[in-house]
Amino acid sequence: MKKVIIISLFVLGLIIPNINVKAVNVSNEEELRAAIEQGGDITLTQNIEVTQPLVIDKDVAISGYYKIMMQGDNTLMTVNGGNVTLDVNLIAGWNGKYIEWGYPGTDVVKGQGTGLVVNGGTVYVSGRIYAGKLGLEVNGGSVTGSSSIYAGEGNYNESTYTKTYSGGQGMIVNGGNAELDDSGIYSGGTALTVNNGMNVTLTAESYDAIIINSYEGNGIEVNDESVVNINSEYIAAATIFGSTNAIYLNGGTANLSGKVGLSSSTEGKGIYINKGVNTVTGEEVLVLGKNFVFGYEKGTTPNFSIYVNSDIKELRVRDEKDFMELLDNKLNLGFCGSVWAEMSQTEEERKAICTNLNSNY
Repeated sequence: MKKVIIISLFVLGLIIPNINVKAVNVSNEEELRAAIEQGGDITLTQNIEVTQPLVIDKDVAISGYYKIMMQGDNTLMTVNGGNVTLDVNLIAGWNGKYIEWGYPGTDVVKGQGTGLVVNGGTVYVSGRIYAGKLGLEVNGGSVTGSSSIYAGEGNYNESTYTKTYSGGQGMIVNGGNAELDDSGIYSGGTALTVNNGMNVTLTAESYDAIIINSYEGNGIEVNDESVVNINSEYIAAATIFGSTNAIYLNGGTANLSGKVGLSSSTEGKGIYINKGVNTVTGEEVLVLGKNFVFGYEKGTTPNFSIYVNSDIKELRVRDEKDFMELLDNKLNLGFCGSVWAEMSQTEEERKAICTNLNSNY
């Protein structure tokens, strides 16, 4: 019996080491592709430009203080499955230019390149994503992490020492699940779009940890039955800027909790409510938590307005802090518990909306 046990342990000793895939260092496209095909831990030892899209369908962890770049209007990386960790910078639609000491820049061609598409699997992203057309698209699976996304052509303003973006969309969620902590999305077009009843959560855990900026569109757009949750309950603050609107509610719901800065251009609105109820659930389109604090992003045009489409016949808003009230027969900041309603309804219709809100909440 002892001999059998000893032999069994010896055989197991030969098999076990082959179960774990060894970590590998890569320095070019060929090595990177081979490592992704094998799976396991991958460390970049230098910046790598790839000529064809990368596809991941198994457990992979890519790290290193370097960049993966690709020129042209392609999708740089697609994840279809597996447990995937991305701690590198992705540049899609790269303009091919190098800066000092032969180091690749992060500038992209406007309207070209998608950084990362997630169709399945569990993905953790902590590196930055740069893209000329679209930064991150989630169609399935789960995405978490603390990535920053830069979409569109960057334009540096020497007088203000700031960079704005033209063209491109930051992040689109069509399926799956997305939860980002301490992340930023900067884009020309809409920074974050949530579709198809999906639920997206943004949590701020450090100072100015969540920053959503759209320089040509909506900061956040929440379409039919979808939900976006913004939590900044600690020392942190979430700042959302949209040239058109900071938050555009098109039949979806926004849950705001903690310190949230909302601002837009002089023509835009802090929150624009285009549909008065969550299209599918029939619930609120806007929920302001008890600890909600409303402000605007430093250095932008302050716009505290919450505008309601005049075609809305039923409006469902939950104001747990009684932040809003009725002023001068307008639904103004400060609502029945505040919606800035530059509405065409009659005074009686506006009062009815406000009374309905108070009776429900």
